[in-house]
Amino acid sequence: MSTVRFAKRESILLAAKRIFLLHGYAGASMEAIAEAAPVAKATLYSHFEGKQDLFAAVISLQCEALLNTLAWAHTEVRDPVAALTAIARAFVDLIYSEDALTLYRVIIGEQLHFPELGGRVYRSGPEPVLRRLSAYLEDLSVQKVLAIPDVGVSARLFLGMLKGDEHFRCLLGQKEGLSEAEKISLVGAAVDLFLRGHGYAESLCAR
Repeated sequence: MSTVRFAKRESILLAAKRIFLLHGYAGASMEAIAEAAPVAKATLYSHFEGKQDLFAAVISLQCEALLNTLAWAHTEVRDPVAALTAIARAFVDLIYSEDALTLYRVIIGEQLHFPELGGRVYRSGPEPVLRRLSAYLEDLSVQKVLAIPDVGVSARLFLGMLKGDEHFRCLLGQKEGLSEAEKISLVGAAVDLFLRGHGYAESLCAR
């Protein structure tokens, strides 16, 4: 992709995100997004087939920093405590951000009217995250750093610990995100419990 085309795509995605956050999925139009970008409608459709495709790309963009952290932790960080802490922190920063909470509400609110939207969103964000995390956990299991019978289940449990009741309260508007102290506490507790539950202390003693 050329530099100019990449810049146009980024401009479209940022404009689309603003429009979706302001007007929801049903209330957003391709015309409004093109105007906000600003690009011609023909340019918009040369990048994205339609509104679903564009919304899925916005979700993918939201997850980009987390996916980059996963790739970095997998290839560059040898200490599983440091790696899982970095992954957990990136995940918490993402899901508790106001933009992510608003987009989550948009998806749930539109699901009945646009049932195919949920699948597109899942394949664009959560699925790649789980796949990357599972691959990292698989390597830890093969290296006998952790004892993980099912990496897919463990990946879901790890991310689930970081969501739980607090995230649900935020979605319902009962809480405005997490403070820095709350994030540090949540990440530390989840990483510690996950490692202990997968025999990390025992693997260290055996070396």
